Amino acid sequence: MTFWTSEDNVAGKKGIALYVILPTVGCYRYRIGEACYMCSYPAEAPKVPWSQEGLVEYFKKALKEIEGKKGPIAVRIFTSGSFFDDGEVKRETRRQIFSILAEMDNVEEIVVESRSELVRYDAVRELVEIIEGKHFEVAIGLETANDDIADVSINKGNTFEEFVRASEIIREAGANVKTYLLFKPIFLSERDAIEDVKESIKKAAPYTDTFSINVTNIQRGTTYERLWEKGEYRTPWLWSVVEILKWAKGNFPEKRILSDPVGAGSKRGPHNCGKCDKAVAKAIREFSNTQNLKFLENIEHDCLREWEYIVSEGLLDWQLQIW
Repeated sequence: MTFWTSEDNVAGKKGIALYVILPTVGCYRYRIGEACYMCSYPAEAPKVPWSQEGLVEYFKKALKEIEGKKGPIAVRIFTSGSFFDDGEVKRETRRQIFSILAEMDNVEEIVVESRSELVRYDAVRELVEIIEGKHFEVAIGLETANDDIADVSINKGNTFEEFVRASEIIREAGANVKTYLLFKPIFLSERDAIEDVKESIKKAAPYTDTFSINVTNIQRGTTYERLWEKGEYRTPWLWSVVEILKWAKGNFPEKRILSDPVGAGSKRGPHNCGKCDKAVAKAIREFSNTQNLKFLENIEHDCLREWEYIVSEGLLDWQLQIW
């Protein structure tokens, strides 16, 4: 079953989030052979589509994970594609799911995901009206505000202009915007990747309420995996994530800045030297849950100097051969 709970930031407060991956057919771009280079999620979607009634029943089963729990609770709904893609989730199914959530007093935040070209005013607005009073975010995978990087390093199939259009529609409809940024697309040095995230935050800030810094991990069967296996790509340093979060919260204190370094400390996940990974990843998650920068202060390890050298020199991964 693909649902679980964890501590998280819920509408600005420390709480519990229920994550639910609905077993839809997944992203339409994957189905036409245009998947993002780092993403294997649609490949894991069921080959035989579930019925819409089955999706609702599955969602109800997932909600048992938060029965009896006190708030604040967030419910974050994923589809390995787009919640507003009628080919994955029909309008009436969306309405049924949100009608259930509207009756749950302990649920304070609801998040769904969509590609920018699938965002429509009417579709967002009717959900806002169903769960009136709850914090509702539509998450958009911008990944980067640099269209060249989005094309060459990610194969995103979207432009920054399309993201702006979608964000304006979401806000006009009465919801909030969560922006996903991918930290360290392929072909970028550690230094260039840090700068890309910072520049993307600057450009996207006027259209964003929450930033989620998604730190690259190596998913199976992807272009990123092939480069990683050849020693031409290193997953990001956790020190880089700390640098980005401190900079982002310091410069945009009014924004919610989130990051959960999935797979931290593993070969396929973001890592430092292996000895400090657990402690640094914990600090990142504590900051994300609380938005308190104190968790990112005074964390030290010998490998910090190595990271500082790599970033200052702008070294590319193939020049390092350090894994």
